[in-house]
Amino acid sequence: MTCASIIIYTLVLTLSGIPEEPASDVLVPSDVYRRIETCLLNSDYAAAEYEADLFISEHPDEPSGYLFKASILQFRFFDFEDETRGEEYNNLLDTTLALSRKRSAEEPGSLWAQYYACAAQSLIGARTAATGKLLQGVYRGRAGAMGMMRILEKDPGLCDASLMTGSYRFWKSVALGKLRLLPFIDDERERGLAEVEHAISCGKLNGPLSQTVLIEMLLDYDPVLAAERAEELTAAYPDCRLFLWQLGEAYKKLSRFEDAVRVFTGIAESVRADESDDGTGELRCWWKLAELAKSVGKTGEYIYYCSRVVSFREQTSLSERNRERVKKAQDMLEDMAHDGR
Repeated sequence: MTCASIIIYTLVLTLSGIPEEPASDVLVPSDVYRRIETCLLNSDYAAAEYEADLFISEHPDEPSGYLFKASILQFRFFDFEDETRGEEYNNLLDTTLALSRKRSAEEPGSLWAQYYACAAQSLIGARTAATGKLLQGVYRGRAGAMGMMRILEKDPGLCDASLMTGSYRFWKSVALGKLRLLPFIDDERERGLAEVEHAISCGKLNGPLSQTVLIEMLLDYDPVLAAERAEELTAAYPDCRLFLWQLGEAYKKLSRFEDAVRVFTGIAESVRADESDDGTGELRCWWKLAELAKSVGKTGEYIYYCSRVVSFREQTSLSERNRERVKKAQDMLEDMAHDGR
């Protein structure tokens, strides 16, 4: 399971599971959602943030705007691995929770005020999981999942909430590992997949981004199906790197080296032309291909991609994660040189 696994489902939850009409006085800006989704499908994060910021400035007391903005930052993290805006992200979620709880106190029957609060709790759990603390992330996201289940109990027709309940069931089972084989512990992966499929099929505003939830689950459960779904979506939305990263990961899991080279090389070209990327997106692509080349025994390609990774060693803006990748690539090359003597 990648760090993105739980991130992805909660991101899409906040941007795709929104009703067409507001309940009571809770503002549900479906038009803003559509504009943000279009921006993200074109990998235009600046434009997506502009839409969210504009809505926040016009409706500072509505929790949805802050949740949208946090979601965009999480998608951006998934695409760029940019962790520099973590404090801003946390503040956005704190504001979302505060405004949602205030609205729930004013309107106890508002399911959508509850929905925003649950979504924010889910993103908090997702961020924890992204640090490598999967079990802790699942635990922290549990409150959001339980809240969505209560929403569905009150309104079974609000099937958008199934996007999260299904995702939670799936990743909880993954986090349990071999324990799920015990007779008194349910393996809920198949149920989770079915609930997510249900949400995508009948949700009022489940757009293409919702498919990233299912693909990320399939990467763990059935990489062949993950590749097939990602191929369809990259054909439909060729500028969306979110689907491309997932397609590359599917090919990597399936040891389809030439296909992975094609996809990750395309991503490298895309991020190289994106002023939002500092060059490390390209580094990630070469690192993934170096790992794959090693696993399939392609020594020449392995040396080549390790060398591409090492070429970034003088770049001062490298994150700690990318510095580790450069160090590992250097060590790999040195080991091979030593073995060749």
